[in-house]
Amino acid sequence: MAQTPTSSEEVDKFFRHYFKVHIINGFKSNEKPFIIHCYSHDDDLGEHTLWMKGEFKFKFGVHMIIPPTYFWCDMQWGTKKKRIDVFTMDTEAAVCSDTGNCFWLVKETGFYLSKDQNQWVKMYYWPFDV
Repeated sequence: MAQTPTSSEEVDKFFRHYFKVHIINGFKSNEKPFIIHCYSHDDDLGEHTLWMKGEFKFKFGVHMIIPPTYFWCDMQWGTKKKRIDVFTMDTEAAVCSDTGNCFWLVKETGFYLSKDQNQWVKMYYWPFDV
């Protein structure tokens, strides 16, 4: 049986309408450029170069009807390229609903997701050099 929210704070978390995605450059140097280009079905958020500890963030309202809200980013670090889902209603909305923030930390070892920048979960690996 599904739980029904009992307080206004729980209702806000359960029915959250806005989220913010943060993509953070966690590389140890600026030797290779870190370039991202993010999209949704409706929007092209442009290409951005993030320097060490740099951050790109965007806020949006979720679609409560079909098609569900979905954002992805093409990421490039030197010769390595990877397309990742940075927000889906199935995964990131569930993980980040407590805070409304989805933090992505991109490092040499991969792509990590957190709702609060305290606990990180590795979600993706970089591909082998191309």
